[in-house]
Amino acid sequence: MSRIILTKPKMGDQNARHSSRYMLVLLTSLLFTGLLACESVEDERLFENSPRSALQISYNGIQTEQGVSLASFTLINDSTESIQYFAYSQALPHYSTEELSDSGWVYLFWNWCGTGADWHLLDPGSMIEFTTPLPDHDCTWRVVLSVVDPGYNTGFSLYSQGLQFTKP
Repeated sequence: MSRIILTKPKMGDQNARHSSRYMLVLLTSLLFTGLLACESVEDERLFENSPRSALQISYNGIQTEQGVSLASFTLINDSTESIQYFAYSQALPHYSTEELSDSGWVYLFWNWCGTGADWHLLDPGSMIEFTTPLPDHDCTWRVVLSVVDPGYNTGFSLYSQGLQFTKP
């Protein structure tokens, strides 16, 4: 494993200040690239005996909670293996949303920061229901959840169907 050592530049040393800025940009880029690389591993099969199609995010419709309209979804594990997902609680998974643009699916919004979250297990034949806010404009959108096997060996993103939303 390599180490990077940063030293404090001497006052008035223009090259040292430039070098420190370069190192900061380089370290930030490496950290960002590393985080992206750890996002998920795409694989056609989650586990040896469970095809990816046995895991799904199903749209349940719009529901109202405390006067706010929300989209309701169910994460379903019809596979023969348990899966894990990162969440604040069993029914509050970390998810992202995407909208369909002229160039394909692009980021819309997300619900997580990571503070207080942990891995939750979803056993075979089990499901959890969760809600998301609705988009703030007319679009076709979907929900994205990342799941992994209990051994953290294989993981991938699950996508809901594309949903047409028209703002009331």
